[in-house]
Amino acid sequence: MTGGKWLRILVAAIFALCAAPHAMAQATSCGKAPLKGDRVALLIGNSAYNDWEWPSLKNAVNDIDYVCDAFARAGIAPRIIRNADKAALDGELAEFADEARGAKSVILYYAGHGFEYGGRNWLVPMDAPPATRRADVEKRYLSIEALVKRVVPPGAFTLLFVDACRTAEPVVRIEDAEVARGEAGSAPLGLLDIGQGAVFYSTAKGRPALDFAPVGSPVSPFAAAVVKELGIPGLEISDYFKIVSREVYKRTYGMELGPQQPFHYGSWFDDYYLVAPPDVSDPGSGGGTFGSLSAAAPKAPAGVRGGVNPLADVSLDRLAIEDEPVLIADVLSRHPAAELIGLADGGDALAQHLAGYMFSLGVGVKKDVARARAYLEKSAAQNFPAGQQELAYLLLENDATPDNVKRAYDLYVASSNAGFSKAKTHLAYRLAVGTFGPADFVRSQALYSEAAEKGHPAAIFALTFFPDARVTNMGRLRSIADGGNPEGNHWLCEAHFADKTLTAAIDDCGVGARAGFAGSRAILAWAYAKGSGVAADPKEAAYWAKLARDLPELRKDQRDLIAGIGE
Repeated sequence: MTGGKWLRILVAAIFALCAAPHAMAQATSCGKAPLKGDRVALLIGNSAYNDWEWPSLKNAVNDIDYVCDAFARAGIAPRIIRNADKAALDGELAEFADEARGAKSVILYYAGHGFEYGGRNWLVPMDAPPATRRADVEKRYLSIEALVKRVVPPGAFTLLFVDACRTAEPVVRIEDAEVARGEAGSAPLGLLDIGQGAVFYSTAKGRPALDFAPVGSPVSPFAAAVVKELGIPGLEISDYFKIVSREVYKRTYGMELGPQQPFHYGSWFDDYYLVAPPDVSDPGSGGGTFGSLSAAAPKAPAGVRGGVNPLADVSLDRLAIEDEPVLIADVLSRHPAAELIGLADGGDALAQHLAGYMFSLGVGVKKDVARARAYLEKSAAQNFPAGQQELAYLLLENDATPDNVKRAYDLYVASSNAGFSKAKTHLAYRLAVGTFGPADFVRSQALYSEAAEKGHPAAIFALTFFPDARVTNMGRLRSIADGGNPEGNHWLCEAHFADKTLTAAIDDCGVGARAGFAGSRAILAWAYAKGSGVAADPKEAAYWAKLARDLPELRKDQRDLIAGIGE
């Protein structure tokens, strides 16, 4: 955690999955020690349902044992409850709440059956029936919202992870629900009202969550990704969500019930890290030359283990089209941040670019814009195209004086002339909106075309606005989507919406929305509100509008598009 920034609860409610179960893992000793420290966790797994009233869910306990060990390694004190009936669960919750009274961050992780009814979400204890009456729901099941209130110290933040099968078939039947008169029955787990915080679901509404991927895996793909990416220090929680989502999508793409698309929503004010960013010393803090705007003289990289360069597989072409957080997380999963910083301090221009990006946005390290600029200045001074492009962006976003605007233009031009696709796309956009003077659409289209040829998805999307390039680039976006990259689906959604042909891309909007793209969520909300491409459904419209609004990157025009929906 960052100093002075406390989160109240990280509820990692990972519900057991829908596919065929496999042999349960041996229970570990994790989760039995007394709770100590500011961050504690409660992990609840219900696997041993009787296979008559409820399908057994062998993977639920497997997953909580697996995640328990990872939390413990991350400095979070865990407690585990396995296969609890309602009475045992109530007793354990009371004990945990008492022990967690002074905690600043609490993790709740549930794996088992769950459902939504009456505007609340419910977990299923071991002795709960598969059918009940309205008056007995609260007696037999445990509301997740009530669970949060029972164990959370007052005045904190809530973060909820949900790995649940969310298919349309009802988990619990409400026998006296008057559906014919408009009363809703039970439904898949829905949105949780947790106040300040965030929710991370392993799968989308109406979709299954796979029990294993690949076949034979001892844990779910979501649990596997949660643990894998937890090993990367310094991922702010929103970046962590993104990386876990990409990993799950990759693991399940092409499977019979896949791909599985995690997504998140929420609102939080301060950066939060499951594993705090490392303190990487600043060579310039003692009056050295770090702050200089000249390039460092090349020298042997510092801090690289065994002479292995962690950037050996990061080509300029890869850097030109891949999202930096995803790429950096891939590198950091194999090499500590100190190794990248060591390379940067040793004069490696690519490492300087990545260090600049990391410090500018707080990915893998603590955010430090001044230090970010110093690294980017060094990278750009070596005429490294990615460093030039990132420095131009930083200048325009953080210090857009007239001199810096002119300098940003020169940096974009230099990077673009070197063939760097992202710089071409950035420069094309700036030329179109008039950042550097009167709009120049001819030059803008030419630059977008050059970037699109290299496979940059944002440039391909931009070309769909030019009539002579639309058909070709819609085909390119379809190829990206069909290749398993939901960014292609997202841009198809945006392109068809702009062209008033949304019916042709409503499924793409769903893929993009579930993948966490703000624009796709807003368009899907509008579609449900207007009945465009789908049957009008005010509840679904409100659902997606809320998810869209919770993302800070939602554009103003898209916020205006969904104004009033669900509010």
